[in-house]
Amino acid sequence: MIGFGFIDNLVMITAGDLIDQQFGVTLGLSTLTAAGLGQCVSDVSGCLSGGLVDGLCSKLKIPHHHLTEKQLDMRISRVYRTVGCCVGVLAGCLLGMSCLLFIDTDAAERARRAKELESIFINTVHQGRTRFGAERATLYLLDERNKEIWSQVATGEKGIIKLKSNQGLVGASISSAQTLNVEDAYKDIRFHRSVDERSHFRTRSVLVSPVKDEQGKVLGAIQMLNKKNQDGDDCTFTAEDVKMIEMLASHVASFIRVVGPT
Repeated sequence: MIGFGFIDNLVMITAGDLIDQQFGVTLGLSTLTAAGLGQCVSDVSGCLSGGLVDGLCSKLKIPHHHLTEKQLDMRISRVYRTVGCCVGVLAGCLLGMSCLLFIDTDAAERARRAKELESIFINTVHQGRTRFGAERATLYLLDERNKEIWSQVATGEKGIIKLKSNQGLVGASISSAQTLNVEDAYKDIRFHRSVDERSHFRTRSVLVSPVKDEQGKVLGAIQMLNKKNQDGDDCTFTAEDVKMIEMLASHVASFIRVVGPT
């Protein structure tokens, strides 16, 4: 019974965790669904490994009970057999849970949050850029521990952008928790030119707003660059754009609170 309990729990936890990480995030399966599928794998494994457990037990040369059929059918024998089975399975299951010491149980949940955050990034960047008539849009998140701001997605950029949390106009907006509307970035001493120099992009007008939670804590910032009018000519961000980006920042904060940090 100890062997059966050990294999059952070991296979269920290991299979459930693999299903949760490999398929749960991609297909949107819940953790309970992954656990149920892991139990299915465990039950099938139990059927296939029954002979293995019996073979291992026989090698241990455990003494046989030598009871007759009549003795086995006695009430006290049935009670002891049932209690022994329960204790053995419980002990085996507890031993099988030892695999939890070597499994990152939060990996699947982090992957789910990362996927949700990626969706937030993409929707904010691509839809926001069109709505504001901007050339580029970026959603930055604040990493307080490392004193950095980072972006997973930015129009016109590939990979992850990382800057110091006090760098540039985004850093100034985060530090002051205020929306900034700058007509000419190169005339503002707070502007950080490293991203322009790396990407060969020329920043002109900038609109950046901090993303804040209900308590006013800054979580990141949304930045729009180079506003264009309907004719495609350069223009500046308006007071209406300021109201709109602050509203967008509020919506993004709501999504981030639900999803949680990665």
